Amino acid sequence: MFFDGHELLLLQYAKRLTLHPSSTGKNNIELLQKNGLGDGEIVEVNQVAASFCYANRSVLGLVTTTKADELGLSPNNSHDADDWNLA
Repeated sequence: MFFDGHELLLLQYAKRLTLHPSSTGKNNIELLQKNGLGDGEIVEVNQVAASFCYANRSVLGLVTTTKADELGLSPNNSHDADDWNLA
């Protein structure tokens, strides 16, 4: 799958923010805005990228693992993949 237009610009911004956060500047935001992206879209991509960076660095930095965990299961019943009760 190939990306172009807004999607490509947002992916490039997320990549820069992830790999080179200190080199991400106002000019990167202005480029997105000049290409028709709204502030809400920019903030959303920023927050998603930042959240994943935080989570990944936390897991890697604490040398934790998800081994033996079944990802995606309800936190209240990790033995039954069909139980999505939140209470």
